Amino acid sequence: MSDRKKRIILGMPRTFSIYKVLISRLDQLGFEVIDISYDDDVFKYRNLWDRLVNLYRKTVLKDKGYKNRLKFKALGENVMRRLQTMKHPTDYCLLIRPDIYPEEIIDQIKSKTNKLIAYQWDGIDRYPAVKRLVSKFDRFFVFDRKDANREDDRFIPTTNFYFGHFNRREVIPKKSSFFFVGTFMKVRWSQTKDAVDLIVQNSGTPNFYLYTGERDLPSEYQLAGITYISSPLAYEENIHLALQNEILVDFLVDAHSGLSFRVFEAIGYSRKLITNNNEVKSYDFYHPNNIYVLDNDERTLGEFLNAPYAEIHPEIVDRYNFDNWIFRILEN
Repeated sequence: MSDRKKRIILGMPRTFSIYKVLISRLDQLGFEVIDISYDDDVFKYRNLWDRLVNLYRKTVLKDKGYKNRLKFKALGENVMRRLQTMKHPTDYCLLIRPDIYPEEIIDQIKSKTNKLIAYQWDGIDRYPAVKRLVSKFDRFFVFDRKDANREDDRFIPTTNFYFGHFNRREVIPKKSSFFFVGTFMKVRWSQTKDAVDLIVQNSGTPNFYLYTGERDLPSEYQLAGITYISSPLAYEENIHLALQNEILVDFLVDAHSGLSFRVFEAIGYSRKLITNNNEVKSYDFYHPNNIYVLDNDERTLGEFLNAPYAEIHPEIVDRYNFDNWIFRILEN
């Protein structure tokens, strides 16, 4: 890179504070970051009328972007202020989950950058409104291969990543300890309980953290090995806890088959992984000693735990490090 710092606009949801980690690492990598992220998930309708108008526009007029415009009007004031103060175009703009921004705002962002890039790190089926935005971007990346193959030939497949600078090789994980963090959902309780029971049956220690807004859950949802938390873990704290465990646990969201961050954290931090996402077997880092696929593995969990961890070739591990991922995304 030249002496002049490359300038990049970063826009994404502020959920779990991961945006702070991206900003910090981009700065360490030599970028000047203009942050236009915002808390899109704290939006509430002002009144019943707004809710009814959104329902009408979504179902009758097929206007799936109306709610986003309401959200942005309520929560995106600071984004507009930052855009209006920019006098010169940036080298890049990366919008993660671009569907949280109204089309007219993306048009304004496009006028403020030389290269507009999107990364939809959630399944297209979960947020189908994003399809109409593809043409606005120079590159549009998706993390689910199936989306890239079936939806639109402008979709470019990529993956999630891990932050290599968070690795602490001196941390010795607790033997046979299993780490999971997620949101408590009653419809997924049986899946969660079955996993905890399987771990305990194989002499493992489950360290599961489930976020819920309910203060008192019924006794049927209380289980040794599960800790309920009233606020989501910040991403950096999440990683700090993950490193203390020998095995990371991942549950697939039904609406897509792309690989979650947890998968790449397991690869980057040399931890074993159990997951119910069978797609993991098709990736270059897969090794049966390191990854156990729930309900799709001929071995018992005990056999998997007794197998020694197989070191992955450093070139493969580095490929999914954010430091390499970001330059590949920007320069591809």
